[in-house]
Amino acid sequence: MIRRFAILAAAFAVAGVASVASADEAAMIEKGKAVFESAKPPCKTCHNEKKNSLDNYGATGTAENVKAWLRTPKEMFAKTGKKGAKPTFGPDKISDEDLDALAAYVASLKK
Repeated sequence: MIRRFAILAAAFAVAGVASVASADEAAMIEKGKAVFESAKPPCKTCHNEKKNSLDNYGATGTAENVKAWLRTPKEMFAKTGKKGAKPTFGPDKISDEDLDALAAYVASLKK
């Protein structure tokens, strides 16, 4: 009986950790959305419904690639063979913390 109780308690503890992680993730995504909407230059200038939409980025893209595209766009263009122009968002324009949040937001976008 005690063993069953211990197993049940452990299961609830894991579920509790998962809900905390989920709440933290949701907060990070919400913060990232705010970063996206307030960035200078504005992300929406190039990433909107009409061109370069990010609406489904999370289906195939990763947060790490978002960070690379923002910190080192020239290298990403060379790596992917894509053409275009993209501003570099160094730490002077977007903090590492905001970059992590923005990457979480963009990676969460799935139609």
